[in-house]
Amino acid sequence: MSSSNMCKDARIIFEAAYKSVQPSNLISEQIKVNEDILEIQGKRFTISKNVHIIGFGKAVLGMAAILETKLKENLVSGILSVPEGIQSALQTKLQNFLEAKSCIQIFEGASKNIPDDNSLLAASKITELVSTLKESDLLIVLISGGGSALLPAPKPPLTLKDKQKVIQLLASRGAQIEELNAVRKRLSMLKGGKLAHLAKPAKVAQRAPSRILYSNAM
Repeated sequence: MSSSNMCKDARIIFEAAYKSVQPSNLISEQIKVNEDILEIQGKRFTISKNVHIIGFGKAVLGMAAILETKLKENLVSGILSVPEGIQSALQTKLQNFLEAKSCIQIFEGASKNIPDDNSLLAASKITELVSTLKESDLLIVLISGGGSALLPAPKPPLTLKDKQKVIQLLASRGAQIEELNAVRKRLSMLKGGKLAHLAKPAKVAQRAPSRILYSNAM
């Protein structure tokens, strides 16, 4: 086999593998809807205009677009916190579009992957939505890379600037990412399972690129 053919075959294999692990493709494969039953990796939920979506991260727009198509009228509300500029960037690629009259609100923020007032507003809106859910509701949580900066919700009386100063100080002293994330969870109103607790008594299904977790108290 010539080297040019080997390079071509390698490229085809890489592109197929890359496509197969894209979050939107994983969503399409792992979530199925059959009339009033939503199945997430074997776990079944009854749906009847009772599904809500929240998401934060670089890839959640594409994931939400797939879910919107599958759920149709059963999806009643949603809020996504995505990186600044991502909608215009995706428009040039003609992909990851929500429906024209989508019930999902999109907030852009966290320029340069740093929490800001825009991502703080998105977190506030997500908190409001989650706090209103009932036992009959199903909340689907979409998470992807960059999600931490897009869901800042510091515990009062801390401000966003206070939290950022703490993280920056720890990072400058050599704290590892695992240690920084542990501190972030302690200082957050939503991270570390607190978001799912806030959603009670609704059912919660969390979707991250590598897995789906479901529970009543994630």
